[in-house]
Amino acid sequence: MIFFGGSYVLKGVLGTEYPMMVVVSQSMVPTLGVGDYILVAKIPDAEQITVGSNPDGEIIVFLKPGSTDEYIVHRAIRRNSVDGSVSYVTKGDNNLFADGTPVPPENVMGKVIGNIPIVGYFSLFIKTMRGFGLVIGFMALTFFIDYVLPAKRPGAGRFPVLSLAPLLVAPLVAASFWFIPSKTQLESQSMHLALDSLSIIVWYLACLVIPLAFHDDDSGAMLWLYHLVLMMLPIACDVTWWTSNITPSMWWYQSGGTVSVNWFLLTEQPNFGAVFDSVLRSLIPGVVIFVVTLYAKRKGWEPFASWERRLRGAPPEPPAEEHQAEAPAVPDAAQGSSGEPTPAPSDEQAPENA
Repeated sequence: MIFFGGSYVLKGVLGTEYPMMVVVSQSMVPTLGVGDYILVAKIPDAEQITVGSNPDGEIIVFLKPGSTDEYIVHRAIRRNSVDGSVSYVTKGDNNLFADGTPVPPENVMGKVIGNIPIVGYFSLFIKTMRGFGLVIGFMALTFFIDYVLPAKRPGAGRFPVLSLAPLLVAPLVAASFWFIPSKTQLESQSMHLALDSLSIIVWYLACLVIPLAFHDDDSGAMLWLYHLVLMMLPIACDVTWWTSNITPSMWWYQSGGTVSVNWFLLTEQPNFGAVFDSVLRSLIPGVVIFVVTLYAKRKGWEPFASWERRLRGAPPEPPAEEHQAEAPAVPDAAQGSSGEPTPAPSDEQAPENA
């Protein structure tokens, strides 16, 4: 919701119809990665675009000549001027050749002024029916988990702030793609796969730690949900692109190098089935770890109960006594003070009548 709401605010600030778009093809790798959010600002004079090879020429977003809905994000490398009419030759940094058709100024929507690595995959994933349904399923699991799990148990100790550390790895990995640019697609692939894999492994650890660290399970579950859909879902999609070479431009029947951020669902191509299955293989283990840990904590199962107390700094529970102390015996009325039974008087011992 933040991204979609922010898009409307940016319209007025940046002056473009689509101020926030997502890269869906690899033609600009490594300058712009697949799944990157890009910020698109209006160009005051579309006939005065700075041209040149990488990195001098401006990166522009334009409507492909002859199309009504296919947007491309490429670098302007040369300006043509014929009979006073200006057009631009464009080229993707990762392409061997320039685009075949020059771009007139009226087709230029704006220029790229910034990017946010990989998190744009979230907007792309929920454009598909299965992707949208999966995110709704994660939300339903989080909202209604109290109805399927045992009742909460009393907690002890205090919240360990360091337990949030595993959740910081994925944002730091995304930021590293921003601050540590690669020179070639091969370098980008190696770095992305290594750091993405690290993020997923650490996230599995977070799925174990978060249920044990939070006494308020609702707060822990909501934090886990936001991290799952906004960070881990994009990272799982990024792994799929680098391992299968299926870019989001191949997910649906719509051409282009970039798409706008909106709610419109697009018809899926068969390629998306492989992407969806790959994302499930990355995320479902973490979901299972989270739910099982939360269930075990509420049931008080070991070793989860001990892990929770150690993590929260609570004192260990006293061991249960195997045998309870026996209650003192009450002397029977028929017993003497020595505890020996008192014999009943016989007829011979009975006193005679006076």
